[in-house]
Amino acid sequence: MKIRVIAASVALAGAAGLAHAQTACVSPTSDFYGLAVAVGADCGTASYTTAQELIDGIDTAELSTVNANYDGTQIATLNVFFNSLPISLAFPNAGNTGSGAELTFSIPDLGINETFVGADRDASQDLLEDYLKDSGVIADIMKYQAANSPHSPISGPGGVIPTAVSSDFSETFDTMPAETSGEPVSVIGAGLGFSSLSVDDRDTTVTTIPISYAVRNTIDPRRQLVFSMPITIADTDGAKAYSVSLGVGYRFPINEAWTLTPAIRYGVTASEDLATVAGVASATLSSTYALRFDGFDMAIGNMLGYYTTTKVSAGDYSFDPDINNTVLRNGVMLSQPVTWGGKKLAIEYSVIDTRYLGTEIYVDNTQELGITVGTNRSAFSSRSYLRGGINLLRGKDTTGISLNIGYWF
Repeated sequence: MKIRVIAASVALAGAAGLAHAQTACVSPTSDFYGLAVAVGADCGTASYTTAQELIDGIDTAELSTVNANYDGTQIATLNVFFNSLPISLAFPNAGNTGSGAELTFSIPDLGINETFVGADRDASQDLLEDYLKDSGVIADIMKYQAANSPHSPISGPGGVIPTAVSSDFSETFDTMPAETSGEPVSVIGAGLGFSSLSVDDRDTTVTTIPISYAVRNTIDPRRQLVFSMPITIADTDGAKAYSVSLGVGYRFPINEAWTLTPAIRYGVTASEDLATVAGVASATLSSTYALRFDGFDMAIGNMLGYYTTTKVSAGDYSFDPDINNTVLRNGVMLSQPVTWGGKKLAIEYSVIDTRYLGTEIYVDNTQELGITVGTNRSAFSSRSYLRGGINLLRGKDTTGISLNIGYWF
């Protein structure tokens, strides 16, 4: 039996899964993926960490491991938990040809109920595979996952959209540059961020490598062309997702205190473990207003952004989950100069709130508290500076702590 082909087709598309099937044989939900195989009154179950493990488990040779009474020709129902979405496959008649080849495919939460009848069960599964390629179901599955699972590689913590939002904002949210002498210089930035999160009671780690390049205008160094490229790896209980994006923005000083920065970005995310591939394009406008007081500076940052998924291809599949979000990210930062060991440093305290409007996503708002310590990064003529900090984050079913360090030269 070629059931593995069916699962591979669904998995390639993206994050979905079967939860709480309305039968007596229910798939486990203790891991990302679960499988229940019902043959008559006999029920066998198994749980998996990754989509590939589930695909292997649905292979004919493995189904008998889940349910020892299965031989490939009986009436059988397979209920799957696929990272939040219920899907059901069934051969409602005995045999391998004729009525025995009839295959039903159902995703109740998406309103999908299809029947495929080929010359035999393998041929019926080929018809299902063709349906998955052409119908757009894969995109619907990924969209459902983004709304119902906090572990979406697109919209969950460490996902391509939240990472892009953070990078777009952090590249512009800064204190008022100090008056300096000397020629303005362009700087390259590289860093490392590590987050330890509890997401829906699962341990998630997110490793981010932010890379940037700021080209400062020689006539007015407040004008800066900024390129940024964060690379992110998210790991949830062994299921990994990877994302990278490239953004470019230009800082326009309106006056001595106020700067506007329009920016565009494109990123991709891929996860074999969570069965997701997606592209995301964005356009943002950020505002930074800096105020100076005796003993400290204050910066007020506001960003309005539009983030939308784009069609990508993977093998014979091409899909767009049609996730469109308007993002509001607002923050306040206080910068306090200090002297430590004879060296002038700055401590920054920040509070940031992020809201996602538009397409429903599971984690639709987050709040962050941060403390950063380092050398002066605001001077236009600075040729290098080093900073490190800690952030606390909370959101729906999500709490965590982040450590980060960056060096600009």
